[in-house]
Amino acid sequence: MKIAIVGAGLTGLSCAMELRDYNPTIFECCDVGGLLSYCDRGYRIEKFYHHFFRWDEDLLDLIKRLGLSSRVVWKVTRTGFMINGKVHPLNTPIEILRYPHLSLFDKLKLAIFTLKSRGRDYTFYDDVGVLDGIRDELGERLLNNFFMPLLKAKFGENYDKVSYAWLLARVAIRSNRKLRGEELGYLKGGFWQLVERMAEGVEVIKKRVDNVGYLNGKFYIRGTEFDAVVWTAPLPLLDKKIAEMLELPKINYQSSICALLGCKESFSDLYWINVDNAIFGAIIEHTNFMPFEDYGEHLIYLASYTTPEGDLFKMSERDLANLYLKEFERLGMDRRKVRWIKVFKARYSAPIYETGYLKKIVPYRTKLKGFYLAGMFSKPNYPERSMNGSVKAGIEVARVLKEDFGLS
Repeated sequence: MKIAIVGAGLTGLSCAMELRDYNPTIFECCDVGGLLSYCDRGYRIEKFYHHFFRWDEDLLDLIKRLGLSSRVVWKVTRTGFMINGKVHPLNTPIEILRYPHLSLFDKLKLAIFTLKSRGRDYTFYDDVGVLDGIRDELGERLLNNFFMPLLKAKFGENYDKVSYAWLLARVAIRSNRKLRGEELGYLKGGFWQLVERMAEGVEVIKKRVDNVGYLNGKFYIRGTEFDAVVWTAPLPLLDKKIAEMLELPKINYQSSICALLGCKESFSDLYWINVDNAIFGAIIEHTNFMPFEDYGEHLIYLASYTTPEGDLFKMSERDLANLYLKEFERLGMDRRKVRWIKVFKARYSAPIYETGYLKKIVPYRTKLKGFYLAGMFSKPNYPERSMNGSVKAGIEVARVLKEDFGLS
């Protein structure tokens, strides 16, 4: 039994772990780990910010199985909102009450909405647009003064296409807060430890898969025959002939741009700052999450979301670095305190959870026997992607494959 897995992100690696007895071959065009790949500065830090939550059961179970539980760190992080260049912390009840851009009544409505979100069936709202949903339930002021900047920061120019189901699920995930802030998890030293242990003993071929041949029930990738293929890479990269045979729905993707800065000084005492009216939508200070001593310098992400066709994504990394530094300086950062900056881009970082997205979710099995699909577009990642959802999709697709081929 010869099995190929396309993509060495969390889904591909977790699938390979489940199929380890059958020696699967992974094809990966870039770095093993996908969005979890790292930048080496004498220490290892993810190119794109990452953290996890207490209820990420599949991920935490995987971490335990790989002997990394002792590296798990839980910390209550502090967040805020920057409006007109001023940062407003939004963690404790007192900070929320002092926030000047919402009335007391709107804050009360927002608190009730957050509590209600925990038990709601968000799939019922899949066909409702996020702007209509917020407007109908919370009113125009909360839409414009609170949610609109967050939506634009998260989805860029596609903010108005998003389903209300995404927001409800997002709020439910974020509603388990402590009185001082939100509790998040991380692997001390970096997620590279998780990626390396997942990849141990797995054959990874660093080649791009431009097409998948199919003849007489067999698949052919780069001249090698396989009995089954698990595609975990973004769907737009799938061979057009195969995609047409599978009759897949069109899923639109967003792109991510992350500038990672090494700085002499901290920008603030907050981990996460949502930014209104800026090129990047969030300032994420990693060393307000993990200790400065682990790195010897302050690490800050500047995060943007756009589309593969967007002007921002088409810019060179050098031009983006200059642009982000100029914008960060406008928001109050002293450029002289920045030691270095690296810009990382992901063309297909996540699906856009548009209205009606639930109907587009593709099952693991396809119309082509032996060809499977799993990844950010799978059900465990609806209606919000996560490390846990990607791990779960990899585990589930491997079990489906084993069932189909009668493997123990």
